[in-house]
Amino acid sequence: GLMMMPTSVLVLAGLAPTFVAYLIDRDPEKSAALTVGAMKLCGVAPYVVRLWQHGHEMSVTLRMLADPGTWLVMFGAAAIGWLMYFFIPQIVAAVMSLRSQSKIKELEERRGMLVADWGAEVMGRPDTDKAEPAGLLDEPSE
Repeated sequence: GLMMMPTSVLVLAGLAPTFVAYLIDRDPEKSAALTVGAMKLCGVAPYVVRLWQHGHEMSVTLRMLADPGTWLVMFGAAAIGWLMYFFIPQIVAAVMSLRSQSKIKELEERRGMLVADWGAEVMGRPDTDKAEPAGLLDEPSE
């Protein structure tokens, strides 16, 4: 860190929200810190490259940190990380629910075909020849 002081200062300043995410995240896997940290690295990387291209001096680092545009990009990346942390699990759950419902519908159709071909005995209830087969999601009758 001392040998790369300008880069270290820029990265530490840019990764401040990652440290906050790590501290407030109660998940043992620290998912929030990983998500926010990954996006923050994406937000800090262009400025690290620019620092290296312009001489890797502390004055360049301080000029970058004094620019509000730099902070906007770096904190904007953190905001995108937080949005991903909150919304991607919900999107995945919705997709999994839709896939499960589709699979249930497919299985009910296959069961209907089996009952049509083999009779109600296939369901293990030979006394229900005249009754309609119950759906997989139907509530049990009392």
